Amino acid sequence: MNCIYLAADPIEAEIVRGLLEAERIRCDVLGALLWSGRGELAADAYPRVVLRDPRDETRARELLAAYRSGDREQADWRCGCGERVPGNFAACWSCGRTLD
Repeated sequence: MNCIYLAADPIEAEIVRGLLEAERIRCDVLGALLWSGRGELAADAYPRVVLRDPRDETRARELLAAYRSGDREQADWRCGCGERVPGNFAACWSCGRTLD
């Protein structure tokens, strides 16, 4: 597995994992359970986001560059049920239908 991101904490690792998986890039978070041992372990205890498929690396790095720069604003969208949904929502807040 290819480490694509070293997160500051387990929460950030899950945010990055969610960002990548929303773009259909399969990945895992490793080392999140070691976080509570930080400072007491002689090991690097920061969570890592790793890719399952190395062919996704280029696209993942592009997404992570946008994540780091803060360029994540997305346009609002209209769900099939008629509700206007904020662009940062992947599913309709009213009916649960996904953006796919």
